[in-house]
Amino acid sequence: MAWDAEFLLARTEIGGREPFSEEENWVAAAEWADKNGADIVNSSLGYTDKRYFPEDMDGKTSYITRGANIAAKKGLLIINAAGNEGSDKNWQVIGAPADADSVLSIGGVEVCCDYHISFSSFGPTHDLRLKPNLSAQGHTMCAKPKGTGEMDGTSFSSPLVAGFAACAWQAKRSLTNMQLFKELEKCGSLYPYYDYAHGYGIPSAERFLDDNKSSPQKTFTVEMPSAVLRFNKNAENAFHVVINDGYFSDDPKDKSQLLYYSVIDRNGKTESFYVVEVSSKNPLTLMKYEFYNKRLRFYYKGYMEEINAGI
Repeated sequence: MAWDAEFLLARTEIGGREPFSEEENWVAAAEWADKNGADIVNSSLGYTDKRYFPEDMDGKTSYITRGANIAAKKGLLIINAAGNEGSDKNWQVIGAPADADSVLSIGGVEVCCDYHISFSSFGPTHDLRLKPNLSAQGHTMCAKPKGTGEMDGTSFSSPLVAGFAACAWQAKRSLTNMQLFKELEKCGSLYPYYDYAHGYGIPSAERFLDDNKSSPQKTFTVEMPSAVLRFNKNAENAFHVVINDGYFSDDPKDKSQLLYYSVIDRNGKTESFYVVEVSSKNPLTLMKYEFYNKRLRFYYKGYMEEINAGI
């Protein structure tokens, strides 16, 4: 994607054994890259249950994660695949160094509809920080030992964002690495909405280059229940999401009609999140009594709205 870039290639992995020395190799490679003028590091690797427990994914435990944070302090933009354990019952969260707070971690989405691809690892980190930060397509046609074929992996998602980041940094070269990090998040297709499968979504060049972002058009309305008893389970005590005119198509081939919503607890933490395929103008009804002392955050086609659901 960054066709006019110069590249340094470092091989840090040894094989299927994943010894600790691989993490040392990665840190040495990052230092070597920095000494030789690199701006961006992309790495499509991760260390999980062969060495760590899920609670170690806290951004400060693993050797490679600590090394990645130091590399970011040196001015490098570190981009890393979120991991392919999303459908693994024993380990579904991101791996190291994707758990680092200064690493831009990239999840995978389906090519057809930009929806989370099943194997892509989930966030948040153990200390409840947002991961992944962004997403990109995780399915590709590529070279194989015998010709070409299809393959899956966030190892394909991460380089897409790395190439995008190189072009973005060239366009706004005055940004520091961490300023660019934040600007890349802001140009995600879901921003300011996020969840622990997609992060802020897929980065958009149009959004990145738009310094005068206009207010988003209101694409849906949340119809609030009337003042009734908190635990009333009748139909009138429900939230209804209604798609506004001009933002719904009954074309079954339109895969862009996805409604995202999250449940936020009293401490401001995302408790759960969902994606609903919009097949009618009234795609979602939620009962008020199920969300006492919670907030609901909705996103559809560029517009986000948050409500106090459990008052």
